[in-house]
Amino acid sequence: MLKPWYLCTAGVMLICGLSGCSDKEEQNISEADLPYGATMLTDSECGEVPITYDRRFISSEEAAALSGYFYALETKDGELLDKYTLDLYTDFVIQSIYQDMLGIDGLVVDMSDTFAAEENVPYEIKEVEIKSFYTNEDEESTDLANLYNMLSELSGEENYTSRITDGKFITYDIRTDTDGTIKAFQDQTLFLIQVDGEYVVCS
Repeated sequence: MLKPWYLCTAGVMLICGLSGCSDKEEQNISEADLPYGATMLTDSECGEVPITYDRRFISSEEAAALSGYFYALETKDGELLDKYTLDLYTDFVIQSIYQDMLGIDGLVVDMSDTFAAEENVPYEIKEVEIKSFYTNEDEESTDLANLYNMLSELSGEENYTSRITDGKFITYDIRTDTDGTIKAFQDQTLFLIQVDGEYVVCS
């Protein structure tokens, strides 16, 4: 099931509105029972790019991988992008979408320009907010299943998915600052998966 973004107070008000709970009962609501978004924090120590997420659902290790990925885009660093993305998927993107006309260094520039106010103008990523996500246990979404099937085909390994121990299809908002011009890009998506123990992005 999709974990929608809610403010903590809104979640508590909804519960109280449905049950008619008293102030005392409201205080006894378990944090674990609140939906995604009830305990949001902005982590500025996970890496160079601040990541805002609900600490109950997203780990600091996942946040660090996301921060590294977005910092690669911000700095247009192909080597860093290679570190935080899945080679198998990146090679497919370069071959199928770009017809092998650019390498990782060209890819990171093209991906980076998506979030710039103007093409080829440096910018700073002010914040990335993880709004919601699906996992492979959420029947409403086939996105992860389709990705896993594609990765199995690309790898040629029948049991490739056994190397994937965690996966999320993430929706996020991102704010950038280009020479004082703040731009917000909403409802962006990416895959964050753990392969052979390492978190990497497919986007």
